[in-house]
Amino acid sequence: MDPAAGMIDKAVAVLANLSTIPEGKTAIGQEGGIPCLVEAVELGSARGKEHAAAALLQLCTSSDRYCSMVQREGAVPPLVVLSQYGTPRAQKKAESLLRVLSK
Repeated sequence: MDPAAGMIDKAVAVLANLSTIPEGKTAIGQEGGIPCLVEAVELGSARGKEHAAAALLQLCTSSDRYCSMVQREGAVPPLVVLSQYGTPRAQKKAESLLRVLSK
């Protein structure tokens, strides 16, 4: 996808919305969405990082399995950076997600 077209941000926003319902969480986990969301936290636009952190938080608050997957994908370092330098909303989501992952 062409980042300039904004499609990546839109796709991550859709995943964030899907992560709020059980069927969406299952689909994201089964279809390889977690690596994409971790990549968006690390390399995405400011808005993409916000949405990706929100989606990962939704996934991890309901599943230890998803927490393990997120950690294996190497999400902690980019989340620490996001918690320090992201937008205010992204900082809050990243901080909350880091707390969930540390349990």
